[in-house]
Amino acid sequence: MYICDAGHSQQIDVLFVLDLSGSIQQKCENALMLAGNVTYGLDIDSGNARVGAIAYATSPLGQFYLRDYNSREAVIAALRFYNPGGSTNTASALDEVLNSHLTDAYGARPGVRKVNKLSTCTASGFSEFFIDCEDY
Repeated sequence: MYICDAGHSQQIDVLFVLDLSGSIQQKCENALMLAGNVTYGLDIDSGNARVGAIAYATSPLGQFYLRDYNSREAVIAALRFYNPGGSTNTASALDEVLNSHLTDAYGARPGVRKVNKLSTCTASGFSEFFIDCEDY
C-alpha cells in the first residue's frame, strides 16, 4: 500500500508501460509479475489508488485505463497480456500514455500523484524505470 509518513493512505495513479516485444520475451513474465506485485500493495479497493496499463511492441497491443477497474483483483486479472513479440516502439506507447492514459477523460485525477513504471529493452539490455509524473 502506498502510505504517507503519518500512516494515512495517499491518492496515487499508477500506470504500467510494458514492453512485450520479441527482444525481451524472456523478461516479459518478470515485468508482468512485478506489475502484479506492485498492484497487490496498492490501496485500490478504497479508491485511493488507480491503476492502468499499456502493453506494446511494434504498436500498443492491449491496455486498460485508470478508470477501468476499482478492485485489486480486477486489476491483477487484467495484467495478463499476450506476448506476440515484434519490434520495440517505445515512442508509440509513450505517445498513447500522454494523449490518453494521463488525461481526465481516461481516469487520471487532477492533483493526484502519477507514477509510471516503464519496462523496456534498451541498447544495454532490459531496463525498468519508475517515472514520477507529479508535474503532468
